Amino acid sequence: MMRRISDENGVSNVVSMVMIAGIIISMMGMVFSTYLPAWGKDVEAQTLYGVMDSFMDMKSSVDQLSVRGDAGTSMTTKITLGSGGGPVLGFGRCTGNLQLLQDSGSVLAYDSDGNIYGRARGSLTYSSFNTYVDDQTISMEGGMLIREQAGSSVMKGPPNMVLNDDLNTGRRVLYLLLSTIEGDVRSYSGSETYMIRMTLLSEVMATYDITSASFVIEVVTEHGSLWEAHFRAMALDESIPAGDLSFTSFVDADGNNAIRITVSGIDQLILRNAIFKLDVN
Repeated sequence: MMRRISDENGVSNVVSMVMIAGIIISMMGMVFSTYLPAWGKDVEAQTLYGVMDSFMDMKSSVDQLSVRGDAGTSMTTKITLGSGGGPVLGFGRCTGNLQLLQDSGSVLAYDSDGNIYGRARGSLTYSSFNTYVDDQTISMEGGMLIREQAGSSVMKGPPNMVLNDDLNTGRRVLYLLLSTIEGDVRSYSGSETYMIRMTLLSEVMATYDITSASFVIEVVTEHGSLWEAHFRAMALDESIPAGDLSFTSFVDADGNNAIRITVSGIDQLILRNAIFKLDVN
């Protein structure tokens, strides 16, 4: 009778390899489903934080250059539109778009008698293209810095407008900076880093005594509610009666959404009309 000799060493090796492969596949699945998306989300969030910081620097540049009033002076800000992603299948890659719209974000200031005191135009807008984080639009229009995400908009920086009831003189004064931004209207897209130079071309400051019944500011904007909220907050800070303010949303002749802000009882207007040139390199 022949004896059957069995050797299970080969079977054992195969089972070990299968188990190791299963462990590796499970670990890779965990990495791709959990860790890499979390990494990508963090990269996108940090990119958006950086863009917001750059826009705040640009708004600060506009304010500082206007205060100095020296034509020809410049300030430069760096902005990174996105991220090239990491070495693992490009996880974390995100892009953005930056565009100057010269006919957008216009502001017109006049009184109820039809006297026009100044106007401004030009808005700078950034739009993100993300995978994990809700896309954001960051814009600077009429001096207001706005962030829009998931259908909700918030003011991140107020416009250069101050409404003040002077307790000493009894006069109601409106301080107003109208900033026009000019420059190349081309669109910049991708994940690159650019240098943005803001140059003050000219500025005129004037003081007017207002004898009209009311003063009007019209802003072409998709964010009229933010402008209304800001003016209501200024009036509340100065204990100005709510009845001295009125707000009207309308569509202008070009089909753009706009808001008309009417303020009663303005005695004096202190106005700066500034023109800036924006260069992207």
